[in-house]
Amino acid sequence: MRTPERGTLMKRYFDLYGVQRPSYTNLFIVAISTFLFGLFILYAFNNTLLAGIIAIIFGLSLFIIWIRPFYKDKNIFLTRPSIAQMYNWLLADLNEKVKVRATQLLRLNMSELRRENFLILTTPIFWTEDGVISSAIKRREAEKDKFIYSVWKVQVVALSKNYISFFDCIYDWVNDVLLNESTDEYFFDDIVSVRHDVNKVSKRFIDQAADDESTKTISEHTLKITNVAAESRSIIIKIPEMLYSKKLEVNIEKALQALRITLRQRRYKEEQDPIIMEVEKPTEESENKEETKS
Repeated sequence: MRTPERGTLMKRYFDLYGVQRPSYTNLFIVAISTFLFGLFILYAFNNTLLAGIIAIIFGLSLFIIWIRPFYKDKNIFLTRPSIAQMYNWLLADLNEKVKVRATQLLRLNMSELRRENFLILTTPIFWTEDGVISSAIKRREAEKDKFIYSVWKVQVVALSKNYISFFDCIYDWVNDVLLNESTDEYFFDDIVSVRHDVNKVSKRFIDQAADDESTKTISEHTLKITNVAAESRSIIIKIPEMLYSKKLEVNIEKALQALRITLRQRRYKEEQDPIIMEVEKPTEESENKEETKS
């Protein structure tokens, strides 16, 4: 279960990149201050031993004040979460936050839905998005040539007895906020096609310089579901250029198969083994294994 402490650790993961060494200029000031204070004591009391003792105590106090923030920041940096822990937390939050919210808004009867009835599709956001605070949109290189992101587009597809339900949102994961929520439903009998499309989209990344107006082209792999009224619903499956973990990508072929199998079962009573597409909430045992590997 998510706690405020975990939220703090997650922010720490995205914000901390190292520990800043204390300024040696300040150390020089500490030394000069100690020397001058010692001279003052020596002049005031004409006692060398007393001046030395007081100067040492005074100097040590200033030195501790100077060095303490460094060790405090170092301890905070060293106790930041591992990438394995971050992935486990993200998968858990997708199940505990987004999936639960989707079932509430769509008013789904969970007792009639199995794991293969759900597709949870997650792609990162790294550009300005309506309703999302720009400062909340971050990413960090987590593995070689792989990033983890703080804000995600999440799409839930629920396959119930007679219809297919959609829930979309932007998930500000670090702040645990769902934004821009929307829902939709198509009856299975009204669906005329399910196909895979690739759309080229231009985006201006959030980390570009203010004077850099260039855009980057990304490929949105989508499932396009069309009904008899020629209305279409495009579900983004993955964006390869965003270089996020394979753990969060859905296999396109499996996603198409999952939808087609369900459609055939509902419309033609065709029996096939289900394909499970739901992201799995990590168990305590799997978390420990991931931590050991990392």
